[in-house]
Amino acid sequence: MIDYLTQVKPLEDAGFDDTQIAEIIASATASAILIADLENFLDFNSLAKRNAITASWEGVLPDEITNNAFGLSAGLSQLFNHLNKHRSTVVDTTVQPWAVDAKDLTNGLLAAGLITQAQLDAFYALGGGRPNASVVVQDVVDSRNAYNAEQAEIARQDSIRTLQAEIENSYINPAIADGVSDEATVRAAIKAGL
Repeated sequence: MIDYLTQVKPLEDAGFDDTQIAEIIASATASAILIADLENFLDFNSLAKRNAITASWEGVLPDEITNNAFGLSAGLSQLFNHLNKHRSTVVDTTVQPWAVDAKDLTNGLLAAGLITQAQLDAFYALGGGRPNASVVVQDVVDSRNAYNAEQAEIARQDSIRTLQAEIENSYINPAIADGVSDEATVRAAIKAGL
């Protein structure tokens, strides 16, 4: 089960609805993907490679940016712009927006036949996989309900502990201290006082 406080509530607080929350959690990888690992992945899989002379990207994916034959130019442009930033060290697919953007882009590339299922799986392996890939809206609702039930149980127990302390402080501790009261007297005083 997903954790309400660490996974759902921050997204609720950011204004996402349950459908969006489920998609973000299901799309997120276990860790961010290092740019160096992603560049090696693109090169080793013959998807994209930097030209040694011009430093421009060449290959199947950069060609799709130019041709937009499958409507993936915007997503690929976003990815390659991020890869080209000198200060970028990771593609943080653990959080929004990259979690969902990466899922949408890889699914689009797979549907277009530009990558294989094995390549899609290898891409996600760069980020430790998607540990919550099967999360759906009901899981979000269930995590919230479980959290609320837990909080209600804590409140119930706290109220009983408060009553226990009140009884001890008002009846039991004074009876122990007076050296005279017996159990029956204390029971009668508690019953009369409640």
